[in-house]
Amino acid sequence: MSSSLDTASASDAERRTKRPRLRGRRRILTVASIALALLGGSVAESGAAFAQPPSAQCPAACYAGAPAGVQQVDWDDANEAATWWANNNVDFNAASVRSGWSWYHRIDAHPGGGWPDSFWGQNWYAFYEPGIGRDQFIYYGGTFHDRAGLVTQAERNHGVSSNDAWQSSAVNGNSPYVEYDIDYYGSANDPRNARRLVRNTRTGNVYATFDHYQTFYYLGHF
Repeated sequence: MSSSLDTASASDAERRTKRPRLRGRRRILTVASIALALLGGSVAESGAAFAQPPSAQCPAACYAGAPAGVQQVDWDDANEAATWWANNNVDFNAASVRSGWSWYHRIDAHPGGGWPDSFWGQNWYAFYEPGIGRDQFIYYGGTFHDRAGLVTQAERNHGVSSNDAWQSSAVNGNSPYVEYDIDYYGSANDPRNARRLVRNTRTGNVYATFDHYQTFYYLGHF
């Protein structure tokens, strides 16, 4: 079995209506939260590893409900995905997982040390989904070049300094933003839909987009 990472460019049939939901993870998060709350503990579920962000950060979203123009189910899925990414990272010591004719590295629990960096982006990864009982696959795109300046403007609206929130250009190609998928799929290289997270690695601020980078909403600090 090869452990080399299979580089797989994502199909850009991005606006499909297919939406693999994150229900399994949400059930685990809810049950673990209730159980640990009764015990006075924090959420740290092995396997899914839903550790709560530090109290100084937004515990999930900074809004009580979905912003205007966003469906609550999309908002809930974005929050769940952000919590998952915040507590999972690429595990190069784990055995690779096969999908089709290729092998893919695994993403595993890393409480408090998630958000894989841009270097390992533009690839599919496997992870075990307890709610389904088998391996699933997720993609993240690596560096997000905010050429339209939409995320940068959203950062400035939150009082972030120009040094930490700025529009990257094709000239310097140096961007603090990394993009991650909200949804997972049954196999690598499945057509992806339009839902994404974009995180500023300097500030920890996370933004959700549900229309393939046309509109961004501040999700929270993870």
